[in-house]
Amino acid sequence: MTHPTDSSDKSLLRLSIPMLLNSALGLVTALLDAIVIGRYAKDAAAAVSIANQILAVVYDFSLLLGVGAVVLVTHALGRGDRQEARETALAALAANTVLGLALGLLLWLCAPALVDALGTPAALQADATRYVTVIAWAMPFNAFLMAGMACLRGFALMRTILLLGLVAFPSYAVLNAVLVLGFGPVPALGVAGSALATLAVRVASALVLGVVLARMLGLSVPLLRQAAASGARRVRRMAALASPSVLDNVSYGFYQLLLVSFIAGLGVTAVVGRFYTLALTAFLAVVVMAISQANEVLVGYEAGAGRVAHLRRRAWRSGAASALLATVLALAMWAAAQPLASLFSSDPEVHREVRALLLLTIFIQPLTGLNTVLFHSLRVTGDVLAPVVFSQFVMWGLAAPLAWLLCVEFAMGVPGLWYAFIVEELFKTAYMAWRWQRAAGPALAAAPPVPVAAVS
Repeated sequence: MTHPTDSSDKSLLRLSIPMLLNSALGLVTALLDAIVIGRYAKDAAAAVSIANQILAVVYDFSLLLGVGAVVLVTHALGRGDRQEARETALAALAANTVLGLALGLLLWLCAPALVDALGTPAALQADATRYVTVIAWAMPFNAFLMAGMACLRGFALMRTILLLGLVAFPSYAVLNAVLVLGFGPVPALGVAGSALATLAVRVASALVLGVVLARMLGLSVPLLRQAAASGARRVRRMAALASPSVLDNVSYGFYQLLLVSFIAGLGVTAVVGRFYTLALTAFLAVVVMAISQANEVLVGYEAGAGRVAHLRRRAWRSGAASALLATVLALAMWAAAQPLASLFSSDPEVHREVRALLLLTIFIQPLTGLNTVLFHSLRVTGDVLAPVVFSQFVMWGLAAPLAWLLCVEFAMGVPGLWYAFIVEELFKTAYMAWRWQRAAGPALAAAPPVPVAAVS
């Protein structure tokens, strides 16, 4: 009988399809969320957009130990050490939840200052602050969810993730619509309703996931006591593996905050045009990430087993599939720009903005599709620091100044940001391709991954 975590019967398609479907559910839910809040009020949509940009940075921090857990779990399973994988999962869940609690407290205390620091228009500040403050209470549950989903992914239990999504996403969509717009005796709560719906579903999802993890992975209190003996070492190892890439994501969040400050003074149309375009193109990111996450698990198994030649070819094939599929979908999205933009707003100016940004997105996607897969492949083989340093250099040393120049100095508005993205992705893709071909394989062959038990 084939064990559920054996890599022999896994393929990119079998692992990525459940992830893609789950992410597509998330995308549809996010689109409905944007439509609902946009129908409530244009200013409310702008306030939520600004709040979500702040929250994106904190969400990236909450991924910290989950990212490291995927690496250690897949390596342990690749070596056939299921016990080590289970203990690693427990350590990730406990430590990441504590981290989420700390992040939530910090967010709750700093919400007004963060909203004001972005130069948020006075009419939007109260709603944006209210949204951030409510979501702060959800952060411990969100951190548990992120670690738990990462552990399920490491064990290649993608179908379980999909089943959980089939319950959570529709529940949120219905609850969000009721609380934002009102229904029967329930009054329309607007921005506060959207935040409360998020909080309620995160709490419920964390409770359900805890039960699922205990049953599917055999996690228990006795195992937790056993894992605690070397828990600190595991947490340090996970943090060391994940810190560069997570900090890269966090830095990217601050980078996006900076870009928002460039356009905040251009008016509500510019802010919501960007917001609606990102809501639509989130589907492209979903496709890329589903393929990348499935590839990451497979590369992790290959790395744990020391099959260097296999993992190098696998990443190239996955990257090509990701780039091609994302580009085709971007073309289709641009062709349907008018009806898609009409889902959110009837404003012709918003429609023109969205169409222009979707056209530029076509040129970004092949680059993003390839470099995302290669970056995650490098991470799972332990080659993290150099790719992150290069990514940061391009982002802050080239893309940020270029975005300011095009958006502000040359008065190109939001499209100026998209031109800067194209240049940024071009440099990143060239470097990731070079590093994967020239550096990752030989480095892994020379120094196979070290089991966590051997880390002092």
